[in-house]
Amino acid sequence: MKERIIVVTEYFYPEERNDAILITKIVKALNNTSNNVEVICTSNLGNEKELDFINGKVHRLKSIDFKSKNIIFRVFKLLFLTFQLILKSIFFLKKEDKVFIVTNPVFLLPFMAFLKKIKKFEITLLVYDVFPENLIATNILNPKNIFYKFLKKVYDWSYKNMDKLIVIGRDMQEFIQKKVDYKKDIFLIENWCDHKKIIPMKKEDNPIIKKFKLENKIVFSFVGNFGLVQGIENLLEAASLVKNKKFVLLFIGDGAEKTKIEKFIKNNTKNNIIYAGKYPSKEENIFLNACDISIVSLNNSMYGLGVPSKSYYNMAAQKPLLYVGDKNTEIGKVINDNKIGWTCTPSNPSLLANLIDEICENEDSLIQLGKKSRETLIKYYSEEIILNKYIRIYNKD
Repeated sequence: MKERIIVVTEYFYPEERNDAILITKIVKALNNTSNNVEVICTSNLGNEKELDFINGKVHRLKSIDFKSKNIIFRVFKLLFLTFQLILKSIFFLKKEDKVFIVTNPVFLLPFMAFLKKIKKFEITLLVYDVFPENLIATNILNPKNIFYKFLKKVYDWSYKNMDKLIVIGRDMQEFIQKKVDYKKDIFLIENWCDHKKIIPMKKEDNPIIKKFKLENKIVFSFVGNFGLVQGIENLLEAASLVKNKKFVLLFIGDGAEKTKIEKFIKNNTKNNIIYAGKYPSKEENIFLNACDISIVSLNNSMYGLGVPSKSYYNMAAQKPLLYVGDKNTEIGKVINDNKIGWTCTPSNPSLLANLIDEICENEDSLIQLGKKSRETLIKYYSEEIILNKYIRIYNKD
């Protein structure tokens, strides 16, 4: 009889989020082996049809369809989704099962760690971000806060009760090893991108480039979430200090710092910053190609707490990377190990501006550097290579 692998997750097909797409691919890869894979999720199917390979094996639970930014409503939604997943797990999971979970919804982890003690199933945790430490990184809580200390004890205990831990970066691996007192095997399986879906295009043919008449500019783009840990203010200040007149900083996306970007643009006398708006994921080939250099940025506070998945999509689009963050984080190491871009210390606008000026002076090297970036993605971080690492974890058993 085939062993059951039960994936318990908030996001799954047909959600268009990166984590939903990645988890769906993982499930398909595991299903192609001798394993019997089923999914418990809170993603609604909507008007889409169930995927053939998983048809009849997805247990879709009721979700709440509202997108309020109010913190109380967001917490309530997380609690409701967690309750749904836990209730289903209590009656569905068996002792012989191998359970696979991710770090969202955030409240799921301690409940599953407790349920494991009762049901005695095996559990693997894929760590996308680290809670509650990310609350410190975003200045939501102070490390001396009593509530934070309580959360940390609960989640440290939960991590220590996982059978297997999967992390997506070397800095995260170091961080989690300390969190579990070096008593657990931690598997490093990086993020990836389906390079066959991202097709490099000539800059002059890109609709966004043509719309803003940037054909003769050196375009640095920041694509994705304008969050509190992305160092947006540092990028804006640096842009105002850049001397090269061909330089343009192009923002594409949305997030908490969008208002700050728009306000800065109004007051920026150099007119070298553009906000191009937000584009649907189905147009990723267009907005990923709308630049010469892709910027990835994280505050120092995020060391070990997450890896920007967009980096791999930027590489697939054949773009060199400018990483503003700790050079010892995963993306910093990918860039320096493979020589596909530059790294710069965060929170130092003048240093970043000087580096951008240097990059602009070597414009002729950007195309070749971009080609090397895509080659690195295909060689080390393609879908097939990374998914085989997940398969090997279960084939070892």
